[in-house]
Amino acid sequence: MPSASTSPCRTNAPARRVRHISSIHRGDYVEARSGDHVYYRGEVRDTAPGLATLWLNDEESGMHTAVSTEDFTIWRTQR
Repeated sequence: MPSASTSPCRTNAPARRVRHISSIHRGDYVEARSGDHVYYRGEVRDTAPGLATLWLNDEESGMHTAVSTEDFTIWRTQR
């Protein structure tokens, strides 16, 4: 598993947990969390609900990253 970008979840904007990947769309801003740690944060570039995967531009690394919704909880945030 990648290292967490922050220790506990600390964001300035309120976040809402996403229960169904089909509600995520290109351009949404999300965080991928496991436990109390944010591992990825950025803008959604694409989704594949059938694969339980979304791709985002990771804010910290600037990389295009695939995130499995089976491994992380997804939280919709604002920039």
